[in-house]
Amino acid sequence: MESLGVIVLTGGGSTRMGRHKPALDVGGRPIVARILEACAGLPVVVVGDAAAVPAGVCVIREDPPGGGPVAGIAAGFAELASAYAAQPVSGAPLLERVAVLAGDLPFVTREALDGLGDALEADPSAELALAVDAEQRVNWLCAVWRAEVLGQRLEAVGDPTGVSVRRLIDSSCRALVADRSGWSADVDTPEELAAARVAATGSG
Repeated sequence: MESLGVIVLTGGGSTRMGRHKPALDVGGRPIVARILEACAGLPVVVVGDAAAVPAGVCVIREDPPGGGPVAGIAAGFAELASAYAAQPVSGAPLLERVAVLAGDLPFVTREALDGLGDALEADPSAELALAVDAEQRVNWLCAVWRAEVLGQRLEAVGDPTGVSVRRLIDSSCRALVADRSGWSADVDTPEELAAARVAATGSG
């Protein structure tokens, strides 16, 4: 088992899109399937809707269902921690880092996750690494955390229902990773979906 675990959040109302975003097709595959391919070989927990999630992937619901992204992160973190605790003690790796990914990131790659992890390791003071796009927008749900810090922040928040991701991050020391190729771009609107399809396949 890798020391990096992954939480993929597929809840949310998709109000601006009007459809469940992770199941939408980009480049011939559902967005959530593209994300999971980038995470191949890593322990992954999908939290939220199971639509278009391939068989064999662990899917759970946040408590309460619809409780928001931090409730989803809390549920995913507890599931990952439980899975690592169940491993044999001898030689078993610890859960050292946790990637937290929104379910609408069609272009995230394993190289991108490695880059976030490398930025975290390069700065001993950093508690999480976040993607920043070419327009200097931070994607709060394209991140790699130190597992111990994430656990502490979740404990400090208490009841995660309705809590914002920004509040979870709060004053945590951040390493910012420049995304110059669009791997941290999310798909919130029909226009962004159309652009993503063009980028992925060359056609709308």
